[in-house]
Amino acid sequence: MGSEAVSLALGTVKDLLAEEARFLSGVADQVKEVEVELIRMQCFLKDADKKQLNDSRVRNYVREIRRLAYRTEDVLEKVGSEIASIKAGINSLTKNLETYGVIALSSTEDGQSSNARLEQNQQRLRQTYPDQVEEYFVGMEDDIRQLVSLITQEENRSHRVISVYGMGGLGKTTLARKIYKHIDVERAFKQFAWVSVTQQYNTTTVFRDILKQLVPEQRKESVEEMDERELVRELYRVQKETKSFVVLDDLWEIEDWKRLSVAFPFAEADSKILITTRNQKLAEVEFPYRLNFLNEDEGWELLQKRAFAKRNGADNESDPQLEAVGRAIVGKCGNLPLAISAIGGVLSQKTSLEEWKTVKNDVDSYIRMSGGGKEEGYGAVLQVLALSYDELPYHLKPCFLYLGQFREDEDIDAEMLYRMWTAEGMVSSDHRGKGETLTDVAERYLYEMASRSMLQVKLYEFSPARKVRSCYLHDLMRDFCLARGKEVEFLKLFDFRGGNDPSSDYSRKHDDTGGHLRSLTLSGGSGYPRAKISFPQVICDSTKFKYVKVLKFEGYDFMGKGLPKGIKKLVNLRFLSVKDSDLRELPSSIGQLQYLETLDIRVCNTIKVPDVLCKLKGLKHLYFADTNVEDGLLSFLGLSKLETLVGFDDNFGDLKHLSGLSNLRFLRAIVIIRKEKNDLPQMLNYLNSKQHKLREPQLEIRADGEEEVVLPVLDLLAPLSPSNLSQLLLFGCSIEGDPMSVLGDLPNLRSLLFYKVDLVERNVMISDANAFPKLVSLGIIDIRNLEKWVVAEGSMPNLSDLRIEGCEELEMIPDGLRFIRTLRELEIEMHEEFIVQRIRGIDGRGGPDRDKICHVPVIKIQSYGCKKSAPYVLPTDGICGEESSSSVD
Repeated sequence: MGSEAVSLALGTVKDLLAEEARFLSGVADQVKEVEVELIRMQCFLKDADKKQLNDSRVRNYVREIRRLAYRTEDVLEKVGSEIASIKAGINSLTKNLETYGVIALSSTEDGQSSNARLEQNQQRLRQTYPDQVEEYFVGMEDDIRQLVSLITQEENRSHRVISVYGMGGLGKTTLARKIYKHIDVERAFKQFAWVSVTQQYNTTTVFRDILKQLVPEQRKESVEEMDERELVRELYRVQKETKSFVVLDDLWEIEDWKRLSVAFPFAEADSKILITTRNQKLAEVEFPYRLNFLNEDEGWELLQKRAFAKRNGADNESDPQLEAVGRAIVGKCGNLPLAISAIGGVLSQKTSLEEWKTVKNDVDSYIRMSGGGKEEGYGAVLQVLALSYDELPYHLKPCFLYLGQFREDEDIDAEMLYRMWTAEGMVSSDHRGKGETLTDVAERYLYEMASRSMLQVKLYEFSPARKVRSCYLHDLMRDFCLARGKEVEFLKLFDFRGGNDPSSDYSRKHDDTGGHLRSLTLSGGSGYPRAKISFPQVICDSTKFKYVKVLKFEGYDFMGKGLPKGIKKLVNLRFLSVKDSDLRELPSSIGQLQYLETLDIRVCNTIKVPDVLCKLKGLKHLYFADTNVEDGLLSFLGLSKLETLVGFDDNFGDLKHLSGLSNLRFLRAIVIIRKEKNDLPQMLNYLNSKQHKLREPQLEIRADGEEEVVLPVLDLLAPLSPSNLSQLLLFGCSIEGDPMSVLGDLPNLRSLLFYKVDLVERNVMISDANAFPKLVSLGIIDIRNLEKWVVAEGSMPNLSDLRIEGCEELEMIPDGLRFIRTLRELEIEMHEEFIVQRIRGIDGRGGPDRDKICHVPVIKIQSYGCKKSAPYVLPTDGICGEESSSSVD
């Protein structure tokens, strides 16, 4: 458990060695020696992390390692004279660990075998068997029905291997047992085998276990004498000759499956294999089947079965108050079957409503308990989550623990998470491939954790290059994350509300760790008005916060004051965000933060920014809110490391500076069209040039609100439209000609929005058959003189979201929408007459446009122009050929 701190210290060492001449001042050799010792220590920790569970002496040494690693990082940030002392301390601790039989495990096969021997007892406890009876079982009826059908249908030759995946505790093994013993499965196959693979296994042993179950009793003895090659050959032959069903329960890694798959004749036999795994990537190698959480009713049913199991017909379960509390407990358990069963075991000892309420209020702390007595079931939850965590690669452990700082049920912005991980030194440059940035590496880290069911992700719908929009932790996983973070002295949360002094709280809780604060978030919450929280001036005290790397003031009301001048003392700061805050001015001292990599000034008001950003030579990611920076040009010259520039506006930025940003990967820019100044051709020329490394740039074209400007779309956009443009917003423009005829040819455009646009000389838009090949999101809002929109069959073949609003002159919904079968959500907000005549129909049975859109799963329709607009739901009488689940906001 000291590995997290050692990984961070190693990250700092590698960063310093990469810029030796600038930072190390003649001590590079000593720092290199520290790196070697830290790598050696990390190898020892792979063994120590297992042994410390049962050895207090090893636990103490691991604690010392952790503290020494933090000290290493602190000193290396300043590159002082303590390096030799640290090296000697690490060496001494390594020898002490050797004294207690802790070995340095490498990534070699020998190291893995040693690790496997250390866990033999734990593996025996985790072995699963097909004949185990599930005393408490609810839900999964649909899962059983679908999987049994896939397994027993002989024509499904493409589904020889089916992988059930999901996070620990969902009931994958339980589901597999139900299928294994299902009567239809038993009728469909002649031979059966079940083996629990687990994360550490021996290939020969697994093959032998399977074969012994598939051969007659008289042949089992001969199986014991076979070597691996003979086992594979015999397994292959047996499955070809006799239809077999094999369950591989709890398989962990893709490579493990590749080694095992040689024994299964997929193309030459009717045998089937069912795999259970937490690893989504492994599941996707074959036919994946995702197992979801229980719904609320199923969770409550399971809790009742477990809690009332020993009451011999007692009628407590009919108590509505008890049910309300029970359902709340199910919610706290995240509808996770294992957690519900564990809590139900505790509730089985509780008979009164008050006792149930106590459990509800304390359920988070119950879940974190490691077992003993009546609460033994909680240890099972902890063990499941701890096992998933322990099996993470070492470099992912600190990244996972870092998630504990976010609020419960919070959607964690993936892009900002990558920035914070990088700022903390958690993303290794060693993992970069050719042409990759650390952001690319961080994204792989997130995918790896998601594939192991450690967290859930939400995806962008129209930008494949920025696939993950956000992620979140299951509540139980967050509880575990906080508990483990506290246990290894990695993470502590403080409450600065109510006038609490974070200085005294921080000092009191960190006396034993030396004050290794790295990340600090101060949030005033979302919404308006902003919370009036007093500013914690303590962050200006460089003696207490000198090692802070990540500082966030998000949703914060600075009450007319700016950032404190003392922020310049935070010389190690890598990440600074004031997003969604009420901040009027950025101090010029911000230019002294030479380590700063990410600056997010997307505040909720107009902000004055001094021209000092060009001094931040290490800056990689810079975020402005749209058009909220006070006038005055800012220089971007010299920002050669900048990779991300969001909200660039030609009001405050010189477009000529963009060509000097040689490492820029992502750009979201705003160009404002004026009569006396038009930078659009220059911007389009830049986007079309070969001088940049941009991936899917986004562009917003605005007309100056004080001028009547006609945008000659055919003259400007037609010859210059960049092929890699992914998102375009046209706002307040008067457009000559049909914009669809030009924009439809953009091969990578995925999001397009027209907002308050006038069509000049022509009131028709036509989307041709091959137009917009990758468009996913389209908004047509307040095109005031649009009368007719034609959509040809074959146009917009990937459109998913469409919004039509405020187009007063539009005669009808395009006929061609009926051909877009990818359309998942449609929003229509038009005047009452249009809604009645075109969609609802005079008699309420549907107007002429109804059939064009009734295939869309989600439809939101709202009318205006009358005192009260009655909600309208598309009829589902079967006329459209399929049932609609449309609804109205």
